[in-house]
Amino acid sequence: MILDGRRLKRKLLIGLLAAILFDTLLQIVWKTAVLTAPSAAPPLALSPLADVISVLGNPLFIGIIAIMTFQFFNWLVVLGQADLSYAKPVASLSYAAVPILSVIILNEAIDRIEIAGVFFVIAGVWFISKTNPSTKNAPKLP
Repeated sequence: MILDGRRLKRKLLIGLLAAILFDTLLQIVWKTAVLTAPSAAPPLALSPLADVISVLGNPLFIGIIAIMTFQFFNWLVVLGQADLSYAKPVASLSYAAVPILSVIILNEAIDRIEIAGVFFVIAGVWFISKTNPSTKNAPKLP
């Protein structure tokens, strides 16, 4: 089924928003999982097998694997609709969302340099969003 331009743009927009959401969610859940994981008290006290069992028993780590799976399949769809040189910078908006949510959810501190970095990421994505998302007549690789 061939999509018209408007439906294709909507599908790409939804895919890019999902990519930002999945990556942001992944980072926040991963940090939360690490903070709630039991720590070994001396270093290397747990064997690698015990570490794997601990990870598999933690629902947050299972959630991380699920988010990565959704992220993978979503990225396949996005890259089928847009150039990597367009999609990856737009998806990097998660680099702006993660520090903001880290302050709100994880009570982390953020300084002026990080705030400036967030604004530069947003500005860069805004500039890239003004370009064409896909190269016209791009050769298909075998």
